[in-house]
Amino acid sequence: MGFEEQVRAETRFSTIEQRLAKLESFLNIPRPPAVPPPPPPPPAPARPVTENMLSGAAAVPAPRFAPVRKERSGNWLGVVGIVCFVLAAAFIIKLSIDSGWLTPERQIGLAVLFGLGLIGAGFALMKSDSEYASLLPGAGIIVLYLTVFAAHRLYSLITFEAAISMASIVSGGCIWLYTQIKEDMYPITAAIGSYCAPLILSLGSESTFAVYYFLLCSLSFSVISIWVRSRTLTLISAYLAIFMTAAIGLGLGQDKLIAGMLVLHFLVFSAGTYLYTRQNGKPLTETESNSFLPVLLFFYATEYYFIERIKPDLAPWLSLGFAAFLFVLYLAARKRFPEGSLGSQPMVLSFITVVCFHSFYLELLPADARPWLFVAIALVLAVPGINLAARKSNSAYRIPALGLLAVLVIEYLSMVSHLLSGNDMSWLAVSLVSVGSLWVLIDFKGGDLDPHNGYAPLLGAAHLLAVLGLYRLTKDAGSLEVSASWLFYAVCVIGYAFSRRDEVMAKSAMFVLGFAAGKALLYDAASAPTVVRILCLLLTGAALYGSGFLIRRISGWKAEKTEQPSPERTA
Repeated sequence: MGFEEQVRAETRFSTIEQRLAKLESFLNIPRPPAVPPPPPPPPAPARPVTENMLSGAAAVPAPRFAPVRKERSGNWLGVVGIVCFVLAAAFIIKLSIDSGWLTPERQIGLAVLFGLGLIGAGFALMKSDSEYASLLPGAGIIVLYLTVFAAHRLYSLITFEAAISMASIVSGGCIWLYTQIKEDMYPITAAIGSYCAPLILSLGSESTFAVYYFLLCSLSFSVISIWVRSRTLTLISAYLAIFMTAAIGLGLGQDKLIAGMLVLHFLVFSAGTYLYTRQNGKPLTETESNSFLPVLLFFYATEYYFIERIKPDLAPWLSLGFAAFLFVLYLAARKRFPEGSLGSQPMVLSFITVVCFHSFYLELLPADARPWLFVAIALVLAVPGINLAARKSNSAYRIPALGLLAVLVIEYLSMVSHLLSGNDMSWLAVSLVSVGSLWVLIDFKGGDLDPHNGYAPLLGAAHLLAVLGLYRLTKDAGSLEVSASWLFYAVCVIGYAFSRRDEVMAKSAMFVLGFAAGKALLYDAASAPTVVRILCLLLTGAALYGSGFLIRRISGWKAEKTEQPSPERTA
């Protein structure tokens, strides 16, 4: 743009501004305030003079070093090496059996020095690779445990009380070492070796001392697991402690001692799991709780076995006490974490279900009272808000729902069997009351069930039990009376279905009606006198005709519902 063109543009812009000013004054429009110019940028801070600046070289920023990643590829070599160290210590302890060139006292002393040397070597390597170096103190703890074990069991160098005291000292040292090391590999290595080594190396593990020794190990590793914040250590220790104690108890012959120790292991690990949740503010996840369920069931089976050998009447009550203790711990954790459901809920409910099914239902509840449990469960399920199908689909309530269903099926089959084979009036009474409880359940919950998967089987169970109960009730009066009672029951069900407009119920009653009518026509009418035969035919025909009329009306209601236009179409 030339100079003349620039002058013309400026003149034109000034003319436009004057016209705008006249318009604003004519319209009384205030002019906007002038926009202040932007502040100048702040001056750059003075850079310190460095050696590179003085020398004329370009400044290079200092490199950032990435955090050192822990290398885990060599862990298996370290584990194999630890196994070799433990085996070497074990063979040092047992060397006098084969050669006799060292006294037992010196061998025990060498094993102690070897264990302490492993711990010292681990601390020396801790700064270079703490995770890998923690394997050595773990092996040292195993060697010290084995040394105490061998000193008492193999050589009888120390008394039982002294061995327990020394094992307690080793356990305390194990806990103190973790406060200095704080690596997960250390306690896991120490736990597996401490529990398994006496049995694998045949150090006389089937003894009273071994039972106390495993309890001390459980106390140590339960405390460490809270600091480690690792459920894995608690899980490994629980499995090894309970399995080893039960295995020793089968051959030891001291049932009271083994039963008491199993209870202590249960209390230690249950309390340790709860204290872990309380201390770290982290409840059990569902996956972790499912991992604890097998060891809980194994504890229950073995504990019940040993208690039953001591005092059979006490075993069910103590088992219910274990379930109550676990439930109290769950409630305490639930109080601390009120939001939502805890991950341990399925495990706790499953354990309580197994204990109640076996200890209460099979052991404590008298055989004559068990059928009445069917009535109680059916009436409870009829309460609004309780849905067995929904509970069964929920992962937390699946096992309890299956347990209740198992009780219902067992007692139902028991009632059917006794009605077919016996004349016991007590079974007849409970069966007829059970029919009533089923109809209460149908009345309150029938409409909420699926017509094919839940409702139809429930109706079939009620009809079968009613037919068998009426058969047993009227059998002595005569065959015609049996058929009449069945016809009366079927007509009542169809009438009830008519009042509810329930097609599924009406169709289910047709089976009972057809069976009763067939028996009345083919068997009762053929064998009865003429007058009785005529009455039988008249009553059967009237029942069939009236029921058919009701069925047609119910089917008509269904057609009306199908043909009735929807509200959207009417609108």
